[in-house]
Amino acid sequence: HVVHSRVVFPGAGYLEMARASAATGLSGVFFLQPLAVEAANLLIECAVSDGRFEVRSGEADTVETALTVHCSGAAIAGGSAWQRIDHTSLRAPTGAMDVRALYDGFDAAGLQYGPGYRTLVQAWGGAINALARLRARSTHEGTQVHPADLDDALCTSGIIALSNGGEARLPFAVDDALLEGTSGELWAVGPLTPSALP
Repeated sequence: HVVHSRVVFPGAGYLEMARASAATGLSGVFFLQPLAVEAANLLIECAVSDGRFEVRSGEADTVETALTVHCSGAAIAGGSAWQRIDHTSLRAPTGAMDVRALYDGFDAAGLQYGPGYRTLVQAWGGAINALARLRARSTHEGTQVHPADLDDALCTSGIIALSNGGEARLPFAVDDALLEGTSGELWAVGPLTPSALP
């Protein structure tokens, strides 16, 4: 990402690194400090120990002594089961969003999404729920869940804030995540209240 003119490693990339290093299920994930990708000899690693993971960085020549932790959480073998949600029923109580205007709003807030990170095709938002359809990806480039897709799935929470007249916000934590590859259409559903579940 480019955030206020600085190249920043996307938070969704931390999740995919943890999935690749530890397990498909993640829990209690915290984004602790942004990772500006500016040093030529920057080393980024995902360390796993005792069921926990940390994504950290440092300059390659000082990595043994000076590491900064950017993300941490727990790795859970298998994780929770997928939950099927009827996305057509969620569109009725929500309003269609202008996806271009959504990205323009992010840009105005200092969050510049490049073309590869603009995967939302359609979006609907309401006071408590959001739904989005993402562009199909021809290649996952070695990932189970491409960080661009995951990042835009996380943007569904921002759609809820914007539909309530609020400002764009970035997540600082993820309670639980199950990162498994899938085929077919990609849909993202934002926070749901228990009564909204089928």
